[in-house]
Amino acid sequence: MSKQTDNYAALAAALRLRYDTVNNVIYGVWNGYTMTIYAVDARYPYWLTIQTAAKHPYGAILSKEDTKAFTKSVKPVNSCLQDGNHVRITINFAMGGKAALDKLTAAVSEGLSSFTAFLYQKGFIPCCSMCGMQKMVSPYWSEGKYYHLCPECETSMRQTLATSSKPPRQENVIAGIVGALLGSLLGVLCIVILSQAGYVAALSGVIMAVGVLKGYELLGGRLTKKGIVISIIIMLGMTYVGDRLDWAIALHRKAGGAELGLNLFECYRMVPQAVSGGVIELRAYIGNMALIYIFLLLGAVPTIYGKIKEKQQKGFLIKIGSASVYDNATMQKDLR
Repeated sequence: MSKQTDNYAALAAALRLRYDTVNNVIYGVWNGYTMTIYAVDARYPYWLTIQTAAKHPYGAILSKEDTKAFTKSVKPVNSCLQDGNHVRITINFAMGGKAALDKLTAAVSEGLSSFTAFLYQKGFIPCCSMCGMQKMVSPYWSEGKYYHLCPECETSMRQTLATSSKPPRQENVIAGIVGALLGSLLGVLCIVILSQAGYVAALSGVIMAVGVLKGYELLGGRLTKKGIVISIIIMLGMTYVGDRLDWAIALHRKAGGAELGLNLFECYRMVPQAVSGGVIELRAYIGNMALIYIFLLLGAVPTIYGKIKEKQQKGFLIKIGSASVYDNATMQKDLR
C-alpha cells in the first residue's frame, strides 16, 4: 500500500470509522450522522471534505452568517456549505513531520465533533440525500458526486440512471472539426488579448482546450478517442495561429505596419520575414511561442483527462465500502 493509503487507513481506525481502499473514501457514523470523508482533488489528499445528508424538519437552511460563524469558531475547518440535503465542511491540512498523522486525526476529529454539534444545534436531522426522509442510509458515489441514500432511493437512482442512459450518438467527424475550430477561436482570442495586455497566462491554454473539446462534442455528436486526437491537432495549430496573430498586431501597431499602409492580414503574412530580418527578435519569438505551448499543455492535459474520466464514470452508481458496481449505461463506453 502507498503512504497515503496507510495514512487514510490509520486515520479511519483512529476515528473508529471505515476505509474503502478501492474508492479511497473514509466513511461511517459520527454522533448519529452518516459521514463520508474524501479528497476532492487527488493532488491534495489531505485537503479533506467531510459530507453528510441532513435537513431541517421545517425546511430552514443554513444562512451565510451561520456557516461563517461556524467556520471561524472551529480552527481546522476552512469552509461550510449546504447544497440541498447535502452539508459539507472542508479541512485543509498540510501533511508533514513525525506527528502529522496525530495532528491530522485531531483536526478531523474536532471537525467531525464540531460539525455534528453545529447541525444538532441548528435542528438539522440526518436524512436521505434524495427523499429527505429520516431513514437508514448508506454512502454512494455516482458521476463525481457523493450521496447518502436509503434503499428505496438507491433503487430509484439506479433506475433513473438506466433510463437516462441514451445510446451513443453517431460521430460526425466533419461537423466535429468545424465545432472544434469554432471553439478554438475563443482560445485564439484569449491568447491575443492577454498577450496584448502584457501577459502569457495558463488561462489561455485552458480556454483553448475547453473550447476545442466542447466544440467538437457539440457539433460532432460525440467525443471519442479519434475526436480527442483531432482536437489536439487543432489546439496545436490554432495556438500557432494565435501567437502569429499576436505578432501581426504588434507589427501593425508598433513596428510601423500601419504607417506603411499594411493591413493586419498583410502583417500576418510578413511575420516570418520580420523574424528572419530581425524586426522581431528570434529569441523573443521562440520564447513566447514555447511559453504559450507550455501553458497549452498545462491546460489541455487536465482538461482532456477530465473529459475521459467523465465519460468513463457516466452511468455508474457505486456503494462505498462494497465491491459491487452498477453500470446502468450499457457497459459500452462512450469513449472509444
